[in-house]
Order: sequence, then C-alpha cells, then structure tokens
Amino acid sequence: MQPRRFEIEIPAAILGFLPLDDDIIRTRLFKLLLVDLARQGEISFGRAAELAGIDKMAFITEMGHMGIPYYDGDISEILSDVETVRQTTEGTAQ
Repeated sequence: MQPRRFEIEIPAAILGFLPLDDDIIRTRLFKLLLVDLARQGEISFGRAAELAGIDKMAFITEMGHMGIPYYDGDISEILSDVETVRQTTEGTAQ
C-alpha cells in the first residue's frame, strides 16, 4: 500500500503551545496516531513501536510521558511482556 499524505490545519490558538520545528510536530502526531491504533487493538504496541522507528520499551516510556497508560487491564499482554523480558535477560546473562 502506498503512503498517503494528509494536510491538517492547526488553529492559531494552538500554535503557541507547539514547538517551532514542523518535523517534531509531524512525529508527535504520527506517534499519537499509532498510540490510538494500538489502544483500539488495531495494531499491537510492538508494531506501533516498530512503525515509529523505536523499540517497544521506548514507545511505552514515551506514552507514559504523554500521560497515556500502557496497560489497561489485559493481563495476557502483561504476561507476554514479562516472558519476553525474562527470555531477553536470560539470553544476555549467559
């Protein structure tokens, strides 16, 4: 599927709260879109992180800085993450 370009209009009242760098704004909006898709279950948080170009823990940390909780009660994803961390740390401890 080909990428699509969207243009949005940001009201002047909001511009004073945004960084001057358009790339920072574009990246922030893209990550917010990814977070929304992941929270709705359309994509996994791991896939969202991959699309954002960062690892899953960095993505979760950024969500936390934005005040967005990663866990919303799905214990199976928590247990899967715990197992992934366990396997990763066991592999590096050898």
